[in-house]
Amino acid sequence: MQIDIRHRPPEMSIVDKKYSGPLIDIINLLLIDADLEAQWLVVPWPRTLLRAKLGQVDIIPRHSMTPERKEYLLPMLLGYEQRSVHYLLSPHLKNIEQYESPQNFSDLIFGLLRGSYYGPYIESINTNISTVFTHDINQLMSLLLSGRIDVMPIQNLNWAKSAYQKVKDKHLGQHYKIAGFKESFMSGKYISIPKSSPLANRFHQLNCKLFKLRNSGAINSFYQEHGITPYIQIVDNKESQQQLNSCLKQNSGL
Repeated sequence: MQIDIRHRPPEMSIVDKKYSGPLIDIINLLLIDADLEAQWLVVPWPRTLLRAKLGQVDIIPRHSMTPERKEYLLPMLLGYEQRSVHYLLSPHLKNIEQYESPQNFSDLIFGLLRGSYYGPYIESINTNISTVFTHDINQLMSLLLSGRIDVMPIQNLNWAKSAYQKVKDKHLGQHYKIAGFKESFMSGKYISIPKSSPLANRFHQLNCKLFKLRNSGAINSFYQEHGITPYIQIVDNKESQQQLNSCLKQNSGL
């Protein structure tokens, strides 16, 4: 089974062509129990999404779900995380104080990483809003500092600081501003099987196994063994009950 991964420590790390992290352990367990063998491939995220549509990959670990992705992915819930999205503003904007609410962003140019999920607000914004897409966070930061984009949403402010350090010498005297609000929400994280993969025939088997690992506390144990804060496990909500239904369908032979 071909599995596309990226270096996203601490959950999945690639060092000297060796793969480690709780996600690696969890997927290996799922496949071993199903008598399947993993072939790990290092692939950039936008290309993974294209490969998923074409049936060229079998498992995609650790991602958020969007309506568009549901069209071609079978999601297996891994757990939930509390996410916060911050909004970085260009130093070239005038009257920064007027942009203290997303409702005032309608005339601004957004900069987004292609293929990334940012949260409910970005998913719902008017498609007429100007948007610039790139594959690289450092490039986005340069566009922000130069005033070619106005807003750069980001989940982790440490990523913003790192990107700024890499490009600041090209933009002397310029520094981004942080809007005075942030968007907070509970977000599910998933391991998915593309609908076009042959492994889709084993979806209910693997989805049921993953639910049992969540319900038993085993998922939390994998993360704790690596010294990582586990995902929030809610097993009595509608989404988890839908995952439990995979166990019933598996037993019925569907």
